[in-house]
Amino acid sequence: MILSEPGSPEGRSRGRDRRVPGWAAGLFADLARDQPSVVTRDDLAQRLVEVGSGRDVDRTVQELRRLGWLAPVGLHDVWAFVPPGRAEVLDPYLAVRAWRARNPEVAVRLAGDNSAWHLGYLGRQPGPPVSLWLPSAVRIPDGLRPSVSVVRLRWPADMADRLGPRAELLQARRLDPLRWSSRLPSFGPEALLVQLAARPSSFRSWTDLVDRLDRFAADVDVDRACELLAVQSVSAWQRAAYLLHQGRQEPLAMQLFSRRPPGPRPVVTLAATGADDIEATAALFSSQFGVVDRLVAPLQLVLGKA
Repeated sequence: MILSEPGSPEGRSRGRDRRVPGWAAGLFADLARDQPSVVTRDDLAQRLVEVGSGRDVDRTVQELRRLGWLAPVGLHDVWAFVPPGRAEVLDPYLAVRAWRARNPEVAVRLAGDNSAWHLGYLGRQPGPPVSLWLPSAVRIPDGLRPSVSVVRLRWPADMADRLGPRAELLQARRLDPLRWSSRLPSFGPEALLVQLAARPSSFRSWTDLVDRLDRFAADVDVDRACELLAVQSVSAWQRAAYLLHQGRQEPLAMQLFSRRPPGPRPVVTLAATGADDIEATAALFSSQFGVVDRLVAPLQLVLGKA
């Protein structure tokens, strides 16, 4: 997301220093030191108290917006802080940060293409919209809708802490547990596998992912994947096992497949109609997993990965 406040000094003359009025010196020093991406009304009120200012919060916001230090993010009572030396805020996750700052208790996770990018499974950073997982009971704010794509996967809010990557994986990859996904909670490979298997059309960068499917499949912990698949359909189990198999993890694929719920095994299709990548027209049938693959195996043939 790129933000600059219309009519502010940086909008009229980029690169020119913005004025800091005397009444805002203490508050500005506090903000410049912490460099928050976003600030809420309550945060500003607390900061005013801490610097010994009795200034009205709403008037403070109005003045800081006029001077170009705060910019709107489309959500009520939260703004982006435009740091010194910058004319714009360049952050694809700004709206998500704003929502979490205003509602820190909300269970939300980066998903799909965005989680795949941070885990190293895509060769290029995905463009907007940002892919997010939310529990079914959570309603997304209207101001956030234009910038995000929501995926629902039957998991309740109390499952959110199980959706991230294992600590062992982050350690093996030498990824900072706090910073690896731009300081936002994100899917690990197991939750990503479930999304791909249950909602394949919710993922856009299939061609890029298939090129690195071996690496992705090798990162999946089968026990955790089975735990997250427990509330999904049998068809999701079939596709998940098939994806591991196509990622050259045959023993893990069979282990996961053997733990699927009892009952008949339907013939299911793996396709991603509506995704950004052009879906391959050919289809290959896996009798082992009962999957008609119009997506992964055809792409592997094209990419020479089969």
